[in-house]
Amino acid sequence: MIVALGELALFILVKPSPRPHREPGPGSVTMSGGGSAANFAVWVSRLGQNARFIGKVGTDSAAELLEIDLLKEGVLPELVRGEGSTATVTRIMGNAGEHALFPDRGVAPKLTVAEVAPEWLADATWLHLPATSLYELPIAGAAAKAVRLARKAGARVSIDLASAAGLHAYGLAKFSLLLKTIRPDVLFANQQQAMLFKGGALGELCEIAVLKMGAAGCASSDGGGFREYPAERVHVVDAIGAGDAFDAAWCATYIRTGDVPQACRRANKLAAQVIRLPGLRPPLSPVRPAG
Repeated sequence: MIVALGELALFILVKPSPRPHREPGPGSVTMSGGGSAANFAVWVSRLGQNARFIGKVGTDSAAELLEIDLLKEGVLPELVRGEGSTATVTRIMGNAGEHALFPDRGVAPKLTVAEVAPEWLADATWLHLPATSLYELPIAGAAAKAVRLARKAGARVSIDLASAAGLHAYGLAKFSLLLKTIRPDVLFANQQQAMLFKGGALGELCEIAVLKMGAAGCASSDGGGFREYPAERVHVVDAIGAGDAFDAAWCATYIRTGDVPQACRRANKLAAQVIRLPGLRPPLSPVRPAG
């Protein structure tokens, strides 16, 4: 069982009218499931692996809709409900293709240590955490408990650094110390995030560091050294959902093969498929099982 702990969010996409001078205002408003940890779990399920999501949602109707969506995707939702609103992310597209994101984490960061049930990690083979699950209390304590339970079950742990801005706000020195404590098996970072650390520092904080290089593909650093894996050239329509899909494909493939190069190539391939289409979780038919 591959487990992800973090946010389940309602993703709202606002697109402008194709003819704004005649029709002012948005041309369309669409909603879907979102949240980095939840997206990861969905892609894991689509790739043929068992997936569980752990997170806190509100008492609103959005929580019910998002739970149903996870179930339809084959993800086992372990949701804790709390007074307040479910996380939302609003993305507003501009006429030139630019976009602005407006996240509201709602009650997601309020997941407590006591609310993480040991049985949710008892069958875990892998635990994935976006860095946002580690930035603030009480969810950081819940994530730490999940790591302890996952290690007890013999599971590996991966962390995605999520955003350079988030790392800056939290503090690089403090986050590096946190990583030394957790000692993740796999650390995912893009180039902007990796540049915040001293050369080679990421490799000292984990067993395997995976660098996501966008159109250039990815690279890995482990006991076997540093290797790069180029990606196929594709037309980019929307890259917003590629990062979570990449992580899911990498982890799902590595679990089945234990092979870093194969995991990197499979992750590149899925990310290339995702960026050809708009949205966080574009439907791909069929999604080939990892491995």
